[in-house]
Amino acid sequence: MAPTPAQAARLTRAQLRSALKRAGRSRGIEAESERLREIFRGDYASQPWLVEDALGKQTLALLRQLEAACLAADELTEAVEASFLQHPDAEVILSFPGLGVQLGARVLAEIGDDRQRFADARGMKAYAGSAPVTRASGKKHHVGRRMVKNDRLNHAGYAFPSQLAVAA
Repeated sequence: MAPTPAQAARLTRAQLRSALKRAGRSRGIEAESERLREIFRGDYASQPWLVEDALGKQTLALLRQLEAACLAADELTEAVEASFLQHPDAEVILSFPGLGVQLGARVLAEIGDDRQRFADARGMKAYAGSAPVTRASGKKHHVGRRMVKNDRLNHAGYAFPSQLAVAA
């Protein structure tokens, strides 16, 4: 709407209310539009017009890049969902409560689809970094966390319980 402070200062109350509604606001729109209008009209926001113009152009360029990145992420999400749901193990992976399509696809990608890769669950826990490392010698006994692990699978394991909490 207004990439520069000078353009923002020219916004009307109606334009600000409309922008707030488009952004999803439903309460306190009148007070917020008045507060923004006062901020935009303050002297501290202005710069020399050449600087302001250059920063406005930079802002618009960055917004176009952000929009392109968001569009690419949305397209990737759709592609992952379509591909993952065709996998024969998708139904099993999705049967875990709280494990959705995106996180399930990440888990499957990191584990792989070779069913013989891990001899047992302990091997997969160690690969994911969730199995503790125990070091004991004589009088000393130390149980610590695993430093060598698959970081992406470890993060998926970390995000999975938080999805369970959200689902509950």
